[in-house]
Amino acid sequence: MSKQEEMYNLVTEYRNSGLSAKAFSKEKGISSSTFCYWVRKNKEEDQPGGFVEVTTGSNSSARELELIYPNGVRLQMSSPDLALIAGLVKLY
Repeated sequence: MSKQEEMYNLVTEYRNSGLSAKAFSKEKGISSSTFCYWVRKNKEEDQPGGFVEVTTGSNSSARELELIYPNGVRLQMSSPDLALIAGLVKLY
């Protein structure tokens, strides 16, 4: 098992434990700062980031767009313009 796999298993165990990160890391004999690094790294990998491919549906004449932010907020637009979409993407 790699170091990353080992630490991610501990992060999963920590999330299910109900303990604070400080208490959990102390219990496992890991420095608090090292353990918090792995918690952050695991969280970053769980969250989608970057751009996604946009494809048109079977009805390409429809001019509707739905923008979904990683936090779950959904924006639905009809006849979207690219400047507006770019501004909305930059908000996140």
